[in-house]
Amino acid sequence: MALTTLAIAESIHIAAAPETVWRFLADPHSWQHWWPGCRGAETKDRKALREGSLLVLALHLGWMTWKLTVRIEAATANRSLAWVGKSGGVTGRHAFYLDARPNGTFVRQQENLSGPGVLLFRLVRLDAATRGMFKQNLRGLKRAAERESELSASQVSGNRAGARA
Repeated sequence: MALTTLAIAESIHIAAAPETVWRFLADPHSWQHWWPGCRGAETKDRKALREGSLLVLALHLGWMTWKLTVRIEAATANRSLAWVGKSGGVTGRHAFYLDARPNGTFVRQQENLSGPGVLLFRLVRLDAATRGMFKQNLRGLKRAAERESELSASQVSGNRAGARA
């Protein structure tokens, strides 16, 4: 493993359809509600996420808040969201991948970092902070998506019961 590269990944199973999970990923304004370290996220043109969009992020990581602008590399509905950004001598590629399963969605969040700034990133233990943030993000996304899935299911069953009455 080179000292100037770093890969961090975490995953979780969410008991909700990929379409439900995707709605949360595709809406940067929702991120602050399920992503504890997100202090703000908005496309520069204030339009929906799409390949080539510039996304302004404010992320709290460890003891600091970073504001950075990243470029959306992939925004494939119900499948993946990825962006690339540079800050402090580090180039980062961040991604969420969704994989449909019979009982929900498997979600993987990963970051691949490279550049001389990775040495400092490691030295101040931001690698551990990032891993912890990923775990929190995924738990928050799970709570939000499963809650929406449960609400949708109860509304559908309520509508069916009303239709039979």
